[in-house]
Amino acid sequence: MSERHEAYLYHVTFNAMHNLIVSDPRRMHAHTFCVGIYVIEKQDDHPVFLNTEKMLSEYFERYKGIRINEMAPFIQVVPTLENMGNVFYEDLKSIFDKNGMQLLLLEVGDSPTSTYGIGERPMIGNVFNLSTEELVDAYCGRVRRRYEQKRQERGKND
Repeated sequence: MSERHEAYLYHVTFNAMHNLIVSDPRRMHAHTFCVGIYVIEKQDDHPVFLNTEKMLSEYFERYKGIRINEMAPFIQVVPTLENMGNVFYEDLKSIFDKNGMQLLLLEVGDSPTSTYGIGERPMIGNVFNLSTEELVDAYCGRVRRRYEQKRQERGKND
């Protein structure tokens, strides 16, 4: 029997243009970029996921409707899916860490058939292989205890 693990998956989309052949600006083209972000909480006291959508919206707002090649660090770095994914991952990893969450995996795609993923460990199997079993189990236990406590509190108020 397989073990059950839990994480939050957030999706963000934004329209932007990029050029993979920097020497030829006529090759600028547009995409609807789709970003998938898998995270878990790292704290016991309260759910922090409630602010996650706002954090992600604020982070990706800077990329909406622009020419990505004209924004740092992509002025010097060609904005391929891989480079964009690496920049997004490093930025968001720091943001999530400061807000009590762990970024497990980030995926970015520019079409239904191509997606780049980056995480802490090789991505073999599923996203939960990217975190230690102990961290995921501890997280699941915290979530279950919190919801059980809320259910008991609701029962007392009825």
